[in-house]
Amino acid sequence: MNEAYRFFLLFLGALLVYNIILIRFIALCPFMGVSTQVETSIGMAMSVLFVMTMATSVSWISWNYILKPLGVGEFLYIPVFILIIASLVQFVEMVIKKISPPLYRAMGIYLPLITTNCAVLAAATEAVKPGFLKLNIAYHFSLPEAIIYTIGVALGFGLVIVMFACIRERLETSPVPHSFRGAPIGFIVAALLSLAFMGFANLLGL
Repeated sequence: MNEAYRFFLLFLGALLVYNIILIRFIALCPFMGVSTQVETSIGMAMSVLFVMTMATSVSWISWNYILKPLGVGEFLYIPVFILIIASLVQFVEMVIKKISPPLYRAMGIYLPLITTNCAVLAAATEAVKPGFLKLNIAYHFSLPEAIIYTIGVALGFGLVIVMFACIRERLETSPVPHSFRGAPIGFIVAALLSLAFMGFANLLGL
């Protein structure tokens, strides 16, 4: 298997086959909470893409050049990774508040909650310690592989949350029975999307 093809499989697996939301069921809180409007979902997707990619890069370097050589990686990697993620989220929050106050207000509590977004921590941990999410393509990632994997995860997160927001906006004007409006129809749609994404398993011959 040549290098480019392996990178492609890694990216495709993270994006579709092992989608962080619809297949792994991680990060359902922002998925349901932020996906009420397309604009807000795009803002969240871009924020997660930046935070996740940078967090994985810094975490990979911290693990391989600081924690692991010192023999404290197994005990300290989660607190260190959370500290890295929290610092990056604080930076993103300040930038969005300065550049787009309306988007900052629309994202509300879900923006600082990226700090505790399990998708970001899971992606960083899987990139540093393959096997955390039990992927079939688990091997020790180099830094480029870790970044490609994380970009795939983040884009998969963004794809699903924006797609779900488009559907939810359409549902607002659809004749949905009163008892199904809001969260109930949202979970039904999410379940159907999850079933659809399961069909991508054949892309990797699984």
